[in-house]
This record gives sequence, structure tokens and C-alpha cells, in this order.
Amino acid sequence: MTIAVVNTKGGASKSTVAFQVAAASFLAKNEDVKLIEFDDENKDSATFSHSQIQTEQVEIGNGTDVEEVLKSTLLISKEQNIVIDVGGNKTTTIIIEGLKKTRLYRKIDLFIIPMSGGYQDLKNAEKTFEIIKEFGVPVIFALSRVRNPKRLHFQYGDFFQTFPGARHIILTESDVIDLSRQNGKSVFEIAHDKEKKEALEALLDEAFDADDNRKIGQISTLLQIFDESEEYLKDILTPAFEVIEKRVSDGCAA
Repeated sequence: MTIAVVNTKGGASKSTVAFQVAAASFLAKNEDVKLIEFDDENKDSATFSHSQIQTEQVEIGNGTDVEEVLKSTLLISKEQNIVIDVGGNKTTTIIIEGLKKTRLYRKIDLFIIPMSGGYQDLKNAEKTFEIIKEFGVPVIFALSRVRNPKRLHFQYGDFFQTFPGARHIILTESDVIDLSRQNGKSVFEIAHDKEKKEALEALLDEAFDADDNRKIGQISTLLQIFDESEEYLKDILTPAFEVIEKRVSDGCAA
């Protein structure tokens, strides 16, 4: 399967959605995956050096060789799952035009359009959707930086009016994303990292034995966030994985 994460606007949480949701969805199925970051400046994937998710950063430049880059990316082994994290602004335009010219959009199984809750974010998401909907490839939206899922229709009211019935996933604001970066692994992997959690529990025991309040406070906070990663997997990531799987199996772009 190949998933492309795109939005014409930078700072829409594309890299977070690509790594934490799209790529991790393959780990949840016990499948290998490679994340390819089309970006000349942002090297976000390099942060995750301890993850099972393979990563590669590819510079696009002025787009002269984009057609060959896309062919070398999308015409590799059928057995490999790929997630493409497309940089914003100029890079998005270059990649989408390259997909049009080569017709290689037909090798993509799903487009994910991430967006935040602001009006301009909605306009850019709308613009991105208008560009790619002609490909006839399934699309879902990723509503990022959600403050409170129970008030989703308040924070994203304009989205639901503009795209009534649109398939979407959510990504809430959480310290588990920062913990993920610090550990160089996805939240999915951290939630399953019992060894690391047990090691922290042992360090906490030592800190209590030494009556070291500073260490007790630090390790206690880390363990709380580890606990939250398990909740994040259950409440946020697993439902998102299910939406992705169902959207691809349903087909059609609407």
C-alpha cells in the first residue's frame, strides 16, 4: 500500500500524521513500512532514529528531476508499504504536477490531508482537495491539534460545514508526541515498549530509596506520559488506523 500525506500549506502537522498515524498503521499490522520525506528543508524523520519505521529524506529542489524521483519511489517492489510525506508550499505543487504528468497517482492508495483548526488551514485543505480529487483516489482528512474530542465540532465547525460527511481522523494535542521525539520512536512503539517502562519503574524505586525528590518528580512524570501513550494508542491511534483501512477498502474519492 502507498499513502501520500499532502497539504499545500506548511505547518499543518503533515510529518506528525505521516509518521505517527500513516506509517504506524502498518506497524499495527506487523508489516514493514518506509517513510519517504519529500522536503528540502525539514528533516523531521531523522528524529526517529530508533524506530522500526524506515525513513529517507529526498530533496526536490526546483523539480527538474521530479518525474524520475517519483518513478524510483513508486515503481519499486510491490511488497513494500510506502508513506510519502510531501513538504508544503512549492514542494506540494511540484509533486502533484509530477504525479499528473506521469500518471503515477494511480500507484497511490490513499491521500491524507492534515489540517489545523484555523480558517486559513481550512482554505488550504480545501485547495489541496480540489487539486487531488480528480485523481479518483480515496482521501481522508486528519484534524490535528484537537484540544478536546468531545468539542470537535466546535473547534472544526467550518470543516464539517465545508466537507459534510467527509471521512476524517483526529490527532489530539498530547505530551506523548514530545515523548515520542525524545525516544526516537513512534507513539505506537512507545505504547508497546514494556522494557523501557519497566526500566523507568526500577529507576523510580531507586530514587525513592535514595529519597531523591528531584529524580522522583522527573521519573514519575515520564511514567505518567508512558501511561498516557497507551491511552493515546487506544483512543486516538487505533481508531485512526481503522479509518485508514476502511477508507482504502471502500475506494472512490468522495
